[in-house]
Amino acid sequence: MTRDDLIKRIAEKNAGISLSDARDLVLDLFDSMKTVILEGESLELRRFGVFEIHHRQPRIARNPRTGEKVSVGPRKSLIFRPGKILKLRMKNLTRKSV
Repeated sequence: MTRDDLIKRIAEKNAGISLSDARDLVLDLFDSMKTVILEGESLELRRFGVFEIHHRQPRIARNPRTGEKVSVGPRKSLIFRPGKILKLRMKNLTRKSV
């Protein structure tokens, strides 16, 4: 699903919301999410999951082509941990419903 698909779905499910209002809503939501995450805070959406920054330690890796050891510096990555309800629903999915 793309961002535009999400916007269309919101507009279709909520008769009182126009496509342009749904677009504004989704863009504002994503901007707010980005702001919180870029400030280094975790973003908890109850019953859905948590987005948080993971701090990775520096390490020694290998260049896959040459096999040479390479130093990789510290970095940050974004992780998502699904909530309990989302995990249960994913676990109960069958191949037919996917």
